[in-house]
Amino acid sequence: MKNQITLFLLLVLLFLASCTEEPIGQIPIDNIAPGKVTDVKVENVKGGAILTYNLPKDEDLLYVKAIYPLRDTVFNEAKSSLYTDTLKLYGFGDTKPRQVTLYAVDRSKNESEGVIVTVEPLEPPLISIAQTLRAVEDFGGIHLYWDNPDRSEISVVVLREDSNMEYVPIETFYSSLTIGNGAVRGLDTISGNFGIYVQDRWENRSEIQYTSLTPFYETQFDRLKFRSLQLPGDEPSAWGWVLSNVYDGVISAGNGFHTAQGTGRWPHAFTIDLGQTGKISRIKIYQRQGSWIYRHGNPRKFEVWGAETLDTSGDWSTWTKLMDCESIKPSELPLGQYSGEDAAWAGAGEEFLNSPENPQVRYLRFLITENWSGGDFVHFSELEVFGDNR
Repeated sequence: MKNQITLFLLLVLLFLASCTEEPIGQIPIDNIAPGKVTDVKVENVKGGAILTYNLPKDEDLLYVKAIYPLRDTVFNEAKSSLYTDTLKLYGFGDTKPRQVTLYAVDRSKNESEGVIVTVEPLEPPLISIAQTLRAVEDFGGIHLYWDNPDRSEISVVVLREDSNMEYVPIETFYSSLTIGNGAVRGLDTISGNFGIYVQDRWENRSEIQYTSLTPFYETQFDRLKFRSLQLPGDEPSAWGWVLSNVYDGVISAGNGFHTAQGTGRWPHAFTIDLGQTGKISRIKIYQRQGSWIYRHGNPRKFEVWGAETLDTSGDWSTWTKLMDCESIKPSELPLGQYSGEDAAWAGAGEEFLNSPENPQVRYLRFLITENWSGGDFVHFSELEVFGDNR
């Protein structure tokens, strides 16, 4: 019995020993600092710099890091593994010379002596973008336009002077589109003082541009007055997705207008009576939502035509073309793939602007010339119309 108890206690001790936690993290190997990087070369690029160098010969080398100032009191750090001889530095908001310190780091976290080099970044994207930034008066607010050829991730911030004569943010637009735009809506038709600037993801800001603008009157056309028409040449609905669904106020993946596939007829047209006459400032099209965005039958290219009086013959010569429209996918990802920005863009409704020089209308006729799948049908969820119908 005594031997059995002894054996049992021995097994318990062995079990407990096997359950002892292993140390977490890198156990220091030595306290010897690695050698420095050498022969550092600098290639200045837009808003940054690319450094190449020779690595030290230390067998326990782990990575090379750079410490550099973005602004006076804000520093950034970049790292590159031992398998490459290149470090890319980004986040500079101007072209001022900066000193960058390079360190070699080994597996024991020992750091080499610092090697200091000077970089002089080329003009960063936010400055060139800001130079193209402009704001104009628009229906119900102001409209901003900018160019972003490098597709940089930026935000455009709009400020407005309040009653205390202080400029406060009223809208921020996030975008990486090559040709960007954003509209501030819901403003009174009185003159206001505005400020706009561009900011990048490192919180660098361009100088504020100030302007005074007076928004035009705008209201949303009453969708309860809309009704669907069926003119000669118009495509009938299919699958129970009737045209009246696009002005029922429901935006979803399972509700909207749908035409039939494989009919041999293309492009597809449909007509809506707005039930009110006015100047159209813009329309918003909401794609069929969910996994359908930027695919299947959602419209990619289409024309919008208008008329103040209705010719029931369907003759296009009695209509005035108002807009040539193209749906834009911000990410430009392949068919069937979309980003969070794409989903947000589609969910907010795609906006298409009408020239104020176009005549007032009561009837709208749409001609869908291309959908996102390249097929011969169309579906979408909702239509909203804005302008002056006083």
